Amino acid sequence: MRQQPGARLTEAVVSKRIADEFAYAVKLGVGRGFQAPGSGGGSVVEVTEGRHEKVSKMLDALFDPRDTSVSLREAYVEMTGDRRFTGQINRCDRARLTEAIGTESLPDVLGDAIHRRLVQEYAETGIYDVYQDMVTIVPVSDFRNQERTRIGGYGDLPAVAEAGAYLPLNSPGDEKAVYAVTKRGGTETLTLETITNDDVGVVKQIPIKLARAAKRTLSEFVLDIPRTNPAIYDGKALFHADHGNLGSAALSSAAVSAGRIAIKRQPEKDSGKRLGIPARFLWVPDELEETAFNLFRRNTNLDADFAQSLQIQVRPVWCWADANDWCLSASTLDIPVIELGFLTGNQLPELFVQDSPTSGSLFTNDQVTWKIRHIYGATVIDYRGIYQSVVA
Repeated sequence: MRQQPGARLTEAVVSKRIADEFAYAVKLGVGRGFQAPGSGGGSVVEVTEGRHEKVSKMLDALFDPRDTSVSLREAYVEMTGDRRFTGQINRCDRARLTEAIGTESLPDVLGDAIHRRLVQEYAETGIYDVYQDMVTIVPVSDFRNQERTRIGGYGDLPAVAEAGAYLPLNSPGDEKAVYAVTKRGGTETLTLETITNDDVGVVKQIPIKLARAAKRTLSEFVLDIPRTNPAIYDGKALFHADHGNLGSAALSSAAVSAGRIAIKRQPEKDSGKRLGIPARFLWVPDELEETAFNLFRRNTNLDADFAQSLQIQVRPVWCWADANDWCLSASTLDIPVIELGFLTGNQLPELFVQDSPTSGSLFTNDQVTWKIRHIYGATVIDYRGIYQSVVA
């Protein structure tokens, strides 16, 4: 019913239009499940899940290692309609493909599902997260060198006599640490044969392995800094006799106590005043993990001895090859030791589609290729919060 120009829009007219639209939907066979207002029962309309949402859920289930309900072949056919698994666009059901993936390409949709699972896996806590107790994380705006300036301290404030002048203080000097972020990454492919053979187990492992590789690479990158003992901002090695943070005793209660004292006695730059910062973490290779835990474990004694009262937390490091060397470090809230910078503050690895249907490996090799990228950098900005014992 068409409304005449200038005619009054009444409640009856509105109700009639709603009824007409409802009747038209029922005639088209939209479905059942939703009852139209005022219909008094009778025909109903059901709001069903679209193909795009259905495919997204299928792919999330496909890449979930705990879900075995979805077949890779089934997901492929649901998206493309290509029941012969040719991998050719002209063999696909264009309408089905459009409904399933919208304006994106098939590699994009698969890549999104892999990326979602990758982020979930990366966020799960594991042995590779141990590095976080050694770093201060910051955002970095670009690939240029990042300068971190640390100034020294002032000495004791002198007394001022009655009506006397305030004398100028000795201004502290500064030290600059420099680093730049670096790209890390690689490519992974999914072949037409993998889809046709329904190798679900292989596909499910892609995001898990990518996430594990990204986190392991980052963790080793940070933990290699104390392991390799590089030259830092003052031109000397991180652990150096001149820095007062280098020992040689094997791991023991007495050696840990000596390392703790060495950190507490570290002098502030320029003022020479002791910082008094306590050690919080004991870093050991896997071979020393049991020994380290036993140092702080009560046996029959009801009261904690001095070493146990320190509440130092043991951090085993799987990638340290030397079975004897160990480290102590302060909390990064007390003193920053290593700064870890991520480009634009993005701490998560990224996944990108590399190919289009008419070029690249999808066209020449019947395979979809994705690229993983992770961008970060790090440097030591203060040696005073860390101690190492290099055991002969």
